Amino acid sequence: MYINFTDDAMKRIDPILNKTENRRIALMYEDGVSPYSVTAEGAMQNSLVILILRDDQPLLPWFDLEIDSNYGKIPVKGYAKSYLGDQMTVRLSSFGGLIIDSEQGILDDSAIVRDGTDMTD
Repeated sequence: MYINFTDDAMKRIDPILNKTENRRIALMYEDGVSPYSVTAEGAMQNSLVILILRDDQPLLPWFDLEIDSNYGKIPVKGYAKSYLGDQMTVRLSSFGGLIIDSEQGILDDSAIVRDGTDMTD
């Protein structure tokens, strides 16, 4: 599995990712499971979240699989693998939102970037 972030998508993510040192990306299937999920209502609205975490925030037991990307290794919830594709792309839509697609088609046409760096303090 691989995730390619286009240059335009990176421009959208980098201000949050690079706000301070020691941050990383996780790709989260929003199912209400993990301290980084929001309410079930949020899970109904968004299926994939590009989550920005501090390096010292825990990933296990929730994020137990890593996917290669042009950002490096990205943790994901292993049981959510069936919702992902082998070759994924994160790109901007014509309206400026983030789309995650793969060889299977669009996986999420309204993916969000969430700053989760304060979610486990």
